[in-house]
Order: sequence, then structure tokens, then C-alpha cells
Amino acid sequence: MEATNKAGGGGIIRDHSGKMLVAFCMPLDAHSALEAELMAMIQGLDIAKDFGLPIWLELDTEHAIKLINGTGWGPACVRQAVAKLSLLKRQLKFRDTFIHREGNKEADLLARKGLEQDTDLRMQYNSASRDLLDLVRRDAMGVHHIRDLDGDGH
Repeated sequence: MEATNKAGGGGIIRDHSGKMLVAFCMPLDAHSALEAELMAMIQGLDIAKDFGLPIWLELDTEHAIKLINGTGWGPACVRQAVAKLSLLKRQLKFRDTFIHREGNKEADLLARKGLEQDTDLRMQYNSASRDLLDLVRRDAMGVHHIRDLDGDGH
């Protein structure tokens, strides 16, 4: 990604029962994976605030959580995104927690789809792809995801 500055972002917005309200994916112009993660967070929070529900953000990047909860601004390429998230956190009073990538498969899938997109895409449950709906259903049933300790994501 660093060579092309092309990345993908995505996420899923659910209600308190875990029901999918909307999913999104988008292409991003980011200088790092961290910047892409922060940009996707901003997009997700902008979408989630329209539902007027309490927001609980689950992230698979501990560095991003530290940046939005700490006093530092991080590397220069992410400072604008960190500033936006800091402002959103004061406005929305959202909660954020770390979740391993294996527990965040929907967002990972949507980020990969975002890389393939030319424009932002939002999906309702009835317009979501089969692979996304399969992950949503498995998550709703409480099916555990196996964590890959090798760290290669496969």
C-alpha cells in the first residue's frame, strides 16, 4: 500500500442485538495501514451517529485505540485523522475496544472489498453480498473464529 497509497476501508454498523443495520466499504487514499484504519473509523462513526444509538467501536488495531484514547498524535501522516477522531469522540461519546482480527472478519472483508471499489458503497442487509451475510450469520450464532497464531491471516 505504501507504494500506491491505495487502501480499502470498511465496517459494519449493528444494533444492540447484533442485527446488521448497514455495512460500508470504500477506497482510501492513505499513506499507511494505520491511516487507512483511522479513516475507516471516521467514516463508520459518521454513519453510526445517524442512527442515534450508543456507539461501541471494535477495532483490530491497538495502535489506533491508543491514539484516540491518548494524548499523542502519532506519525505526521495520521495527525489529521487523529484530530477528527478526537473531535468525534467528544461529540459522540463512543466506546472503543480491541478485538483480534479473527473476531472482526466482517470489517476485514469489507476493507478488502473497498480496495476494489471506485466509490463508497453502503449496503443494507437485503443488498449485502452473500459472503458478508454468511459472516454476519455466523457471528450472530456465536460461532467462534479460530485465531491464527502464525500471524499471516490464513
